[in-house]
Amino acid sequence: MSSLKGIPIAMAGADDVLALSGNADPVLHEVRALLQDLVESGKSSSIDLRSLPLLPGDYEKLKQTLGEGEVSATLDTLGATHVRETAVHGVWWVTHFSGDEQDIVAEFIEVTYVPEILRTHPADARVALDTLDSRLTLSTETDEGDADV
Repeated sequence: MSSLKGIPIAMAGADDVLALSGNADPVLHEVRALLQDLVESGKSSSIDLRSLPLLPGDYEKLKQTLGEGEVSATLDTLGATHVRETAVHGVWWVTHFSGDEQDIVAEFIEVTYVPEILRTHPADARVALDTLDSRLTLSTETDEGDADV
């Protein structure tokens, strides 16, 4: 039996290259297929990144390959949600945080023209119409009251 004494051992530190699982490339190819489907049929899709066996290096590769786009938004709901368009138009990175914003609770790549979370819900639009009507009525009444002075 041979000895292991002569084999050097090195520990990878935080400054070393981040580990890759090899799953970033298949995700990128899936993004490409979903983007093609969006262009050809208008169908939106998403990839749940937290359901995949990705390592920190995979996330870095995805972020570097997709780049950073021009549009971003932060929503304050039960916890913050960050929505960022990548440099690949129609491909969005959506991250949901816990209420204290310490932990990521869900993370998706969405392939869509506009992420669903940014769309106004029809019920909210109806309430907004009533609100605006009330404000316009109040504004008109105030303006008419000023004319009498």
